[in-house]
Amino acid sequence: MKWLYVHRKWSIVLLVGLLLLAVTGGALAAEFVDGEDVYRLPADQVINDDLYVGSGEIYIDGTVKGDVYAAGGYIEINGVVEGDLVAVGGGIVIRGQVLDDVRVGGGGIEVTGIVGDDLIAAGGGGQGMTFPMPFGGRTIEPGIRIGSEAQVGGDSVILGGGGRIDGHIAGDLIAMMGTVELLGQVDGNADMQVGSLRVDEGSRVAGTLRYSSPDQVAIPGGAAGAVQYDAPQQETAQQASLVSQIVGWLVRTALILIGFALLGWLLLRYAPSLLARPVAAIEEKPLESGVYGLVAGILLVFVPIVSTLLVVLLWIFWGTFPALVMAFFLIGGLALIWLFSPLITGLWLGQRILGQAGREGTLTVALLVGVLLIVIVGRVPIVGWLVYFLSFALALGGILRSRQSNLADSPGADLTPAGV
Repeated sequence: MKWLYVHRKWSIVLLVGLLLLAVTGGALAAEFVDGEDVYRLPADQVINDDLYVGSGEIYIDGTVKGDVYAAGGYIEINGVVEGDLVAVGGGIVIRGQVLDDVRVGGGGIEVTGIVGDDLIAAGGGGQGMTFPMPFGGRTIEPGIRIGSEAQVGGDSVILGGGGRIDGHIAGDLIAMMGTVELLGQVDGNADMQVGSLRVDEGSRVAGTLRYSSPDQVAIPGGAAGAVQYDAPQQETAQQASLVSQIVGWLVRTALILIGFALLGWLLLRYAPSLLARPVAAIEEKPLESGVYGLVAGILLVFVPIVSTLLVVLLWIFWGTFPALVMAFFLIGGLALIWLFSPLITGLWLGQRILGQAGREGTLTVALLVGVLLIVIVGRVPIVGWLVYFLSFALALGGILRSRQSNLADSPGADLTPAGV
């Protein structure tokens, strides 16, 4: 990972891309284990393959012989992962052992266990994101914390708003953060671009501690083999701004995906017909559904005008309360269709992708694959709004067509809780 020092700016783009592609690309490579609202691998259980899991809460207490790919609100590793760990979640805690690489992104990340090789972590924290986040009865503090008991066998790349780096890092350390405290031991070099830096007296960098921050800070004697301060320049400021934007994009994208995933899982489990009918309609005639939705979407531009006239008439003849109820109903109906559209389109798209790849997966897995693709592409500037509009149009067309025929009884509409 020495090349990261030379091409620092593009390294961040590449690392974030790899983190996302690891989830999307690997999602078609092995079998899935689909969790419910809480998924737990017991301490006495061993999985002799890769593990793919998406759930509200995920606990790995046992042993996984392959890689682990996880997406959820809260993810906790207490057991042993003999391969890589790739995880995206609101809160991620690693107390056990990951014998290969760790690539994680989330609002709050805590590592107190063992990482056999490289650690790549992108998290929140810092100014603007310091409020605790509740997940499953737990409170996650935003930011990245490497505990005093942590051991990293390779290099560490830490990106985020704020954090605390302790423990033992056997390789090099690269940190690009808003605020950071360095307390641990780094056997290689440390390259840090930060807004605020504090180096503890007990910390030790065997090689060169190179840092760039708005103000030069006092480094305790003996804390590093050599110290190099780089005054911020215009290019450095632009790089810091780029890193901040990328990390913010990653965190917001992960939270959007988690929200869609949890909402989709709840619908599949408790109200599957809300997705079944439009998905079956889209599967039966995708082009016709898209045309229906596109025409309806264009007509909906005039709905606010008609709705305003209707609400005004209700207010004149029947009073304020009926007018408010009607306004809430009209606006809320459109908002719900817009909110649910990525779930409908995502489920249909995910089933198509898995089918074309010759892979088998549960409905939840298909929804995750499709929604992940929509969310990531939808977050791309300029073209993102078009992706969401097309998703909205296709979903709306599916809803309209499902009302015209009895598609709920078709094979494609059999989305029962047992299939989740």
